Amino acid sequence: MNDCIAIFGAIKEEIAGIKGAMNISDRVRLGKTDAWPGRWGQQNIVLIRSGVGKQRAEDSALQVIDRFQPKALISTGYAGAVQPELNVGDLMIADSIREANAEEDRKYFPDPNWLDRARSVVSPDGVKKVVGGLLTVSNVIHDPAIKRELGRNYSVQAVEMETSAIARVAEDKSLPWLSVRVISDSIDQELLDSSSFLGSDGEVSTLKAGWYVLTHPGSLKSALSLRTQTQFATQTITKFLSDLLG
Repeated sequence: MNDCIAIFGAIKEEIAGIKGAMNISDRVRLGKTDAWPGRWGQQNIVLIRSGVGKQRAEDSALQVIDRFQPKALISTGYAGAVQPELNVGDLMIADSIREANAEEDRKYFPDPNWLDRARSVVSPDGVKKVVGGLLTVSNVIHDPAIKRELGRNYSVQAVEMETSAIARVAEDKSLPWLSVRVISDSIDQELLDSSSFLGSDGEVSTLKAGWYVLTHPGSLKSALSLRTQTQFATQTITKFLSDLLG
């Protein structure tokens, strides 16, 4: 299946729109990774739920390359804004990737042809498209003050938790890659610290998250707002990627 494009999302919500729109031919379990090969429009794809974090993303990328021999890798999902001009629902196309607190301050650059294709796609109605730097972090950045600090220190537009690992594997394997994300929370929005919500499958545990909200009633409004924002973000990224691959 070496004519396919591998699309990586960390959690099921990020890839729900694509999964619902594609024609799935199989479900493949690769260690802790779920993969769904099939077709989306005219394109062969393999859709991957990697789980959250760099290690899970790296393991998934290596396993998928070995099994499916894709011709390109796309990292997608949500990202948090670390610059004030980005709003919830904005599309974020990475023209470079850095990794926070890495021993080697290495930058990764997407394939120029794929980057040009992404630049040329018309955004869904009312959606702003931003091209800039993306920072891969090790934990959910829930404090607005830390978001601002990361934006200043690294000169990036947004943060997420997987792309540097996927980019590193892609470049080591001489494969083109691209990262397209959608902003799920603004720079001033304080998030729940969801690091304790992760289950062994790399997904956010509904049970753990629900228990936290029950025992911290003040967090309910924030949780509901974020859910609405991520649902909108999923619709936006699905439409954009459909047009990109169409």
